[in-house]
Amino acid sequence: MEQKLLPTGKPHISFSEVRIWKECGWKHKLTYIDKLAPFEPSVYLEYGTIIHDALEHFLKTRELKIEETKEKIKKAWADNEFDLEDNIKERQMIAEGQGWKYRHNYLDDWLRWSENSLRDIGPFLDKNYPEWEFITAEEQLYESIDDEISFKGFIDGVIKYKKGNREKYVIIDWKTASARGWHRDKQRDFKTTAQLILYKHYWCEKNDVKLRDVACNFVLLKRGAKPGKICAIVDVSAGEKSIAKANKMVSSMMSSVRKNRYLKNRFSCKFCPYYNTEHCT
Repeated sequence: MEQKLLPTGKPHISFSEVRIWKECGWKHKLTYIDKLAPFEPSVYLEYGTIIHDALEHFLKTRELKIEETKEKIKKAWADNEFDLEDNIKERQMIAEGQGWKYRHNYLDDWLRWSENSLRDIGPFLDKNYPEWEFITAEEQLYESIDDEISFKGFIDGVIKYKKGNREKYVIIDWKTASARGWHRDKQRDFKTTAQLILYKHYWCEKNDVKLRDVACNFVLLKRGAKPGKICAIVDVSAGEKSIAKANKMVSSMMSSVRKNRYLKNRFSCKFCPYYNTEHCT
């Protein structure tokens, strides 16, 4: 029997795909169906990826690879010429066209932030998750949504810790952020929190764990914050009602894509790489 695919050409969806569709159906079409996603090297993406790798290693081994992490950052900055003045001006122009202001930080800042973040993470986890134990990191989810399509994702980390007389699992998603962290609106934005809600839903089903035994936390690592105040928790409520709401969002996205309905959201142009281009004016 031939496997049925979505118009994207895939038998699965990811949360990032659902989030982009929720932000703007037209952006989803350009990215996942027309395959136009422009790849521009990003200081934020490179830094976030390198820090994620270091945190994955720490969860597994409790070993901090600070110097190795800093060397990876140096290489990424050299390879992409992030501190080259012409590239800085180009990023500033792109940001201006998208409706925001790009503020450049040079390599030494990112090296300092990475070291401070990694030195803070151990004491932070010990304080907030007493007697924590490593369960898994970068665990892949590939779980059926319906008879044709699956949900695909990777969980940054799962740990288990003591909460009173009980043991509790925590699904963690690492997020690098500005020194101020996330504003309240973002912490409450369902397009953001639905990621962990869906991860919890599918992880519990996959591992036969009860929903009440699992918490969901974004752990922010704030660039430029003072040591001791770098890490912060954004707790996500993920009960049955939230899961039902997230599943409904996924179903709506799949239905819209299958019907080739791609509505533009003019309130979601900020930061969009297609804004003010030939693909979206």
